[in-house]
Amino acid sequence: MDSYEAIKFVYQSYVDSKPYLTTDADIHRRHPRYTRELITRLGLSLSEPPTALIAGSKGKGSTSTLLACLLEHAGRHVGLFTGPHLVDFCERIRVNGIKIDEENFVRLIQNLMPVANEITQAMPRDHYLGPVGTTLAVALQWYQEQQTDFNVVECGRGGVSDDASVLHNQWSVLTPIMEEHVRELGPTLLDIAANKAGIVRPGQKLCVTCQQHTQVSTLLRSLCRHFAVPLKQEGADFTVEALQSDLSGSRFYYRSQAREAEFKLPLVGRFQIINAALALATAEEILPGTTDDELQAGLDAARWPGRCELVPGRPPVLLDGAINAQSAQYVAAVLQELAPPLHLVTGVPADKDWRGVLSVLAPLAASVTVTTATNPHLEFPAREEVLATAEGLNGKCEYVQDPEAALDRALAAAQTGTVVIVGTQSLVRDAKVFLSNKNTGEGSR
Repeated sequence: MDSYEAIKFVYQSYVDSKPYLTTDADIHRRHPRYTRELITRLGLSLSEPPTALIAGSKGKGSTSTLLACLLEHAGRHVGLFTGPHLVDFCERIRVNGIKIDEENFVRLIQNLMPVANEITQAMPRDHYLGPVGTTLAVALQWYQEQQTDFNVVECGRGGVSDDASVLHNQWSVLTPIMEEHVRELGPTLLDIAANKAGIVRPGQKLCVTCQQHTQVSTLLRSLCRHFAVPLKQEGADFTVEALQSDLSGSRFYYRSQAREAEFKLPLVGRFQIINAALALATAEEILPGTTDDELQAGLDAARWPGRCELVPGRPPVLLDGAINAQSAQYVAAVLQELAPPLHLVTGVPADKDWRGVLSVLAPLAASVTVTTATNPHLEFPAREEVLATAEGLNGKCEYVQDPEAALDRALAAAQTGTVVIVGTQSLVRDAKVFLSNKNTGEGSR
């Protein structure tokens, strides 16, 4: 078995069930109990080592990475589970920042295959063993072998029905929650928030959150009070103040009961300050007594490619995975620092807020190219509809379905200025591969 076959196996149960699925709602469509069965039958623990689950709408991956870096530089041996990957599937599983190698990934898939096949063969045809659950089982095997003493796990789009929620996490972290995935989690903001807040359960040490809508904050306070879980909220229990934010990163002032300190962050984008504050607020509770210098060392080590990532070159390229208007606003703030004219390439799936992304970013660009991504599981809005929307916001628009062709045309057009690539992580991944191959090709000539 090679890595391609291993990854194919991860998705096989879902692919087999897809023709029989009759609902989009996660609460009826997804069944984490199969992940729980897989993990327990493999002899893996759902509660050890201690685990932090991170859920929310935006910033989960950055916050997870930042928290893992903080804990690692304070002396912990940390497993990190994130998704989706950017270029390499193995990026999803890391220990102290180092991804699992393909040989061990394939070996651990082969180890769980007999149990996974027994589980899938016994389930109804409209049920499936979630790809995230299978990947999580690989991760837990790897973390056990690597003897991690703390794991940081990013949830998918939800919480209640997310495969990661089978873990008995002692720590819950909730990034800002927005109206997104309404078909799967909705239809209202409170429905979405209740689903994501499903990671908060009795017996936990702490729930940490920040910048939430008033309704969401009220829900979280009520939930934590009901479950007797301490709640640590930005504004009440810790505060953060941005001091500077540009293409080199950010400086911010953080204040809590444990400390008052100024920190630096290498990640681009003012929104990353909130993610860093969430990670700090969690880390100082997990490891009381951690020094400011240890925390700063963790922040210094943080890297999160594809999220407001500036790729230098001629022209420079900015990459970001914004898929709704609010996230696009964060990108718009960064665009003020870039050399004009801006050439926007965007591809947002039909079930995401593609209109919102266009409404924020298209008016700021000298040209707009609408495209798709190579991911076969994604559906994009119809050409006529998305192009009509873009043309109503910017007079210089085109639709290029093939993402590589779209990127090539944007780079050729940007004799001066900056290319801005924003959309689904699959498009960002396509762009990363394209840029890498282009630079490699140029370097070999």
